[in-house]
Amino acid sequence: MGIDKKKFDFGIGDRDAVLRELIKHDNSHMGPSLVNKSRVQYWSEALDAIPRGYTYWSERVASPPTGIGISMVVCPSWGVIFPPYGTARLTGLLRHFGHRVCVHDVNILAHHYVVTKKLTNWWNSIYYYSWELPTYWEEVHPNIEPILNEAVDNVLKDDTPVIGFSLYQTNILASLYMIKEIKLREPAKRIVVGGPEAFNDWFDHQVTNDLGFDVNMIDFRVTGEGEQELLTLLENIDSYPNTPDKPPIVMGGFKSRLSLDDLPFPDYSDYNLSLYEHPDGTSIETSRGCVAKCSFCAETHFWKFRSTTAENTLEEMQHQVNKYGVRRFWFVDSLANGNFKEFKKLIELLKEKQLGIKWNSYARNDGRMDLQMFHDIRETGCTTLSFGVESGSQKVLDDMQKKVDVWEIEANLRDGKAAGMTNHCNWIVGFPTEGRKEFMHSMALLHNSRKDMFAISPGYTCGDAPFSDMQLNWQKYDIAWDNNIGDNRFLSNWYTRGFKNTILHRFIRLKFTNIWLNVLVDYGDGEVINTQARPSLRESYTFKQTGKHKGILHNRIEQTEESFDWFSDEDQVKQLSASIANEYTVMAWLLYKSFGEHEFTMQCSSDIDMPEFGTFVTNDYTSDVAWSVSHDGRLKFKLKHKFKHRTMKADLGVKTNEIPLYGDMSISECKYTIDECVDTVATGEYND
Repeated sequence: MGIDKKKFDFGIGDRDAVLRELIKHDNSHMGPSLVNKSRVQYWSEALDAIPRGYTYWSERVASPPTGIGISMVVCPSWGVIFPPYGTARLTGLLRHFGHRVCVHDVNILAHHYVVTKKLTNWWNSIYYYSWELPTYWEEVHPNIEPILNEAVDNVLKDDTPVIGFSLYQTNILASLYMIKEIKLREPAKRIVVGGPEAFNDWFDHQVTNDLGFDVNMIDFRVTGEGEQELLTLLENIDSYPNTPDKPPIVMGGFKSRLSLDDLPFPDYSDYNLSLYEHPDGTSIETSRGCVAKCSFCAETHFWKFRSTTAENTLEEMQHQVNKYGVRRFWFVDSLANGNFKEFKKLIELLKEKQLGIKWNSYARNDGRMDLQMFHDIRETGCTTLSFGVESGSQKVLDDMQKKVDVWEIEANLRDGKAAGMTNHCNWIVGFPTEGRKEFMHSMALLHNSRKDMFAISPGYTCGDAPFSDMQLNWQKYDIAWDNNIGDNRFLSNWYTRGFKNTILHRFIRLKFTNIWLNVLVDYGDGEVINTQARPSLRESYTFKQTGKHKGILHNRIEQTEESFDWFSDEDQVKQLSASIANEYTVMAWLLYKSFGEHEFTMQCSSDIDMPEFGTFVTNDYTSDVAWSVSHDGRLKFKLKHKFKHRTMKADLGVKTNEIPLYGDMSISECKYTIDECVDTVATGEYND
């Protein structure tokens, strides 16, 4: 029986959206709440008998100890499922060392304000772009400004000399607004920022030139592990002169190697847990970094992998269960099974203790995780492992440096489902070395695992993450930069030499990936949920099986060496046009191999695609394709498309840099046809 997909609303399928819906699904099978009905004895209840070596002032004294005071602020938009883990972690550490900490989750207050006013729920992941320019200032800020102004008042009432902000892509504008208001009223306050947005080398330039903010209002920028750098800052705050006319002092780097077992547990005592969507849940961290060195990811460069012991993780879980009535843990690790020995030990300890909890985490596909281990994992309360699958092509997996085989992916998904888990897969479309053949291999994996994947997030195509191997060693991935990172782009995106892999290619693959997932479920026996399903996508294509057979024709699609280079041209612009046209032939082949005799049509245009895919991947590209494949495999194919070389974003680089560099790559309307057996076709007829 298929899954009732109508029960789920994943938005655009980011971490919070997926977690929200999977927890909701879990809770419908969990029975009556056990919160506060069963207590797990934790040794902090006998502090005098078994001193733990640290204490939180909020647990044992009425007022905080003397020390440097800091107010910590999380602005909208951020997650609303659980309290912010990073702030709770820093709070526990700073209080352990005697500092006074005041916590302000402005994000959750703004969210409730918007919900109460029945305004647009900008926290829904489908509105992520609303927190960026220009939409934020036009639509969001005027509505949440009263909450931000009230938060400024409350932060200043703390009377703390230092105020810290965690900066993310979706909250940097609101954070900068609060920083400006604080500095205008009390210039002597020392502002420190951390988080992913503060990490980038181009932070000062971005804040000043792109966001129009006086970066000199920020005193310190933390780029390393926050615990070490923030503690160092507070201990030496008087050593740093207060110079309001200079850019922020940068603290930290890549060398921090904190031992997680030595850190105090996160302190959630400042939060009204009832404000969050799941008041009986918190995040937990069992490791930092990653044992893999995936070439598209930057984490390896600034998080050296280390993990807690299984015993320490269990102790923290018992602490949170006892103190806050926690029943749900989200492991924020990049992969919970990175230290396989400790992960396996943790599973054994959780089986023994039976805490009555649910948990889920990111994980790495690993052939050592057999069916029995998945049953053991499920028994501990784990409902979902979110695997970084990324691709179904062994070549691409190897080029990504995933160090995993396709068989391990298929086996983990199969065994996870057999054990009763709702496994989720992360996906990357359009890695630099992914050609049409490799893309077909990925679609074959989705077909072959269509009943074993519970959910998948296809993403928004492959980006060039700062400090990733793909960016730092771009030459080996055939990226078409000349001398420096990003000095040669197409439609403001990276591309490979010869325009073989551009954002236009990646967009078509992304759209076909979403269509493929739809068709496997709508017309076949697939059960996978697309967490980033586009509501109106079905309006842009039609699919019809025309033979006697209906449904999946072949249970598996075996990977082929077909290159799908069916169209070609020597002229650079027409070569780009032909290369894009070849993207459509992959889908024709896949649908024939899976469903047999069929007819298919699809349209692309900025009007159709912008609402579903946004400006990151949508461009001024228009196409209309129709094909049919008969019972004997004869493909009748017609495509016409055109493209205007301009960006849909507020980016002048296309006009000022790209076109002067290698010319206008606009494509006037071109037509392509095929009338030949789909298994033997090698070339098509090109009509200009």
